[in-house]
This record gives sequence, C-alpha cells and structure tokens, in this order.
Amino acid sequence: MKPLPPVTFHHSSPPPHLQQYVQAFWHAEGTGALTLGTIADGCPGLVFHQTERGLLWGEQKKKLSSFFLYGQTTKLSKMQTGGAFRMTGVIFYPHVMKILFGFNASEVTDDCVDLLLLSGDEGKELVHKMEDCADKNVLYCHINNYLSNIIYKKKITHDTVIQNAVIQLMQSNGDVSLKQLQQSLFITERTFERRFEQYVGISAKLFARVCRFQASLQQLRNGEYEKLSDIAFNNGYADQSHFIRAFKQFSGYSPVEFTNENKVEEVSLLLIR
Repeated sequence: MKPLPPVTFHHSSPPPHLQQYVQAFWHAEGTGALTLGTIADGCPGLVFHQTERGLLWGEQKKKLSSFFLYGQTTKLSKMQTGGAFRMTGVIFYPHVMKILFGFNASEVTDDCVDLLLLSGDEGKELVHKMEDCADKNVLYCHINNYLSNIIYKKKITHDTVIQNAVIQLMQSNGDVSLKQLQQSLFITERTFERRFEQYVGISAKLFARVCRFQASLQQLRNGEYEKLSDIAFNNGYADQSHFIRAFKQFSGYSPVEFTNENKVEEVSLLLIR
C-alpha cells in the first residue's frame, strides 16, 4: 500500500479572553495530495488554507475559499487537497457560530461558507497577512486579533440557556434527560429546540448522540476495552449493534474498520488512504 505523504499537526490553546469561544487553534502542513475526512465532533470551526491546486469539499467537490467557516458535521465528509498544503484552523465551542457571525448555525450544518464574503475588507486584510506568513504562532496571533475585533465591535451577549445546555450535554457525554434539562432551564420544549438549533446547528437530541459517539471514539482510540460490547455498555448504547451503527453514521467507518485501517486522527481530521 502506498504510504501517505508526511503531515505535521500542531495544537495550541487560545488566549484567556477567547477561551469561552474557542477550544483550540491548530495548524497542519503536508507535502503532497491527501484526502482529509471530517467526522462528527460537535464543534464548528474556521480554516485558512493555502493549497497548490485548491481544496475540494464533499462528493460534489465544491472548491473552498481560502478562508472559510464549517458548521456542525454529522457524517463523514471528505476534503481533497490536490497537492502540498498548509492549513490553520480554529475549533469553536458548539454554540458560538451565531454569537460571533450572526447567522443561524443550522444554515451551515454539514457545509461550509466563504468567510471572505461575510467579513469583507477585514477578512481580505487578514488573508493577505496570513498568505505572507510561515510561522504558525504568528498565524494564530492574526486569527486571535481577527476574532477579538469581532467580539469587541459586536459587544456580544450570550444565550446562557443554550450555553448551559451545551455544557451539561458535553460533560455528561450526552447522557442527560433532555426533558429534565429543558425543564431545569425554565423554557418550553419548543423554545428550547428552536434556540438550540439556531445556536448549535442540530437538534439537542442529535447533539447528545454526537457527544456519546465522541466518548466512545475516545475509549476506542485509547484501547480501553477488551471487546466492543465494553464500549457500548460504558457509553449507554442498548447493545453492540446499536453502537456500531452509531459509530458508522458519525465517522463513516465501523469501529473495526476504523482500528484496522489505523486511521490517524488529529483535530477531528482523518488522513484517508
């Protein structure tokens, strides 16, 4: 089997003033054409890239802007680099897309949007600076300044109800009664569902399933099991077959395929042969 071209990944924590919006910054570089897979991780993000022959998204091979946002991912989606590439990205918390960029998160679920079109001159200026930079730490600094300006200019207010719901679902790995959660937040079921989809991009029920999948994926990657039914039991699946179906829905692979093919996962990107 032909080996994958070498790829380097780097992660960095955000500065304190961005930590309620951003989970991490990341940077990746590769020397040849690759297919990168994005799987369901519950988080939207932002990517700046420079690629020899462009970056293509999904089955339709949609050519992506050099500076784009991606929404919630609920299934395996593939990006083709076409050649040597360099990417710098941000992993946001699940509920901040609408807060920072002003549109409903559901509009970009399983899709991307050109951030240059949304951000105008500020976005073009940022891309110009990043195109001339090779230092990943300086690239992080440029994105930090860009996001900081958005927060300062918009005088952002948070939907604490949805923020608290997201936190509880993430901390419990999706193992929370949605009815009890909604009642504890003192809003109606209909209002809760509508606001959750606006801010997170998917229903609370689906988000809970993604949280459960991520917990099972972590256990699988860490090798903390003797048989697959151990993972199913530990993460609240009815049985092993339910676990396998959910895993394949959100990652594109069965657990056995995932481990046998030795998928390399970084920042929820898979390097696919």
